Amino acid sequence: MSEQDERSTGAVRRFGRKDSKRKLDPRGPLIPPDWDDDAETVLGEAVQPPPEPAPAAPQPETPAPRAAAADRFPPLAPPTESAPPPRSLSSGAPRRRSSCLYNLLTILFLVATVAAIALVAIITVNPYSALNPFPPFTPLPVFITTTPLPATATDLPTPEPTATFTPLPLEALATATPAFPFSVANGGALFMPNTNSEGCNWSSIAGSVTDASGAALNGFGVRITGGDVDETVFSGAAPTFGPGGFELFLNGVPLEQTYTVQLLDASGLPAAPAVSVTTRTSCEQNVAILSFVATG
Repeated sequence: MSEQDERSTGAVRRFGRKDSKRKLDPRGPLIPPDWDDDAETVLGEAVQPPPEPAPAAPQPETPAPRAAAADRFPPLAPPTESAPPPRSLSSGAPRRRSSCLYNLLTILFLVATVAAIALVAIITVNPYSALNPFPPFTPLPVFITTTPLPATATDLPTPEPTATFTPLPLEALATATPAFPFSVANGGALFMPNTNSEGCNWSSIAGSVTDASGAALNGFGVRITGGDVDETVFSGAAPTFGPGGFELFLNGVPLEQTYTVQLLDASGLPAAPAVSVTTRTSCEQNVAILSFVATG
């Protein structure tokens, strides 16, 4: 049955393998402009609904002709060039860039952020810091000077009294000098040879301390200084030189040396004037003798 007969009779068209090979025209509109809502489309062709068919006499059904072998098994399409193999995901995917650059940029950003925070903190604490590019204005110091008024006679200071030296007469000095309770007999030292077993290998200062009657006064100190000597001996320790005798060994040979001899009382205060004694180099005068006698 042809397409015209099908259209005239209003029968429904059946599609076979041949119809499936037909290509639709891509340039034509998908919906024709003279589309009717009551119409139906079959493969882009508008079909009006068929009119009511008139009753016809029944006809015997005839079997549909069997399709030819060529229609059942259409020829294969000519071989075309083989398409390139699909690209594998592993080879086609873009390689991932190394993350070292991003890590480095992140570290630099963090360091810059910390440095900026520290700079802001320093400038906040000390706005006059050298790191502040915009330091606050520093006012200039104001110097206040005074002009002294001319001095008047009432403003001048009164001079304080100064001390003046007034010499005392000799009589006043004589009475002001305290008298010592002891004095040196014979006006000074006497010299004699050493009488012990050392003989000439000896040099010393010796003497005695007695009262006015010649009785021994023991326990008085006799301080002898001079050269490298600074020693104190006590009366009564050397009875060879009489009551209240004392002696201080100086050298193993007679030498000429000047010494100062001072008599001290029990409290350590001077009891007689200081006496200067110069030793001799002679073996006959290698012992100097001093006699301190109480005056009261």
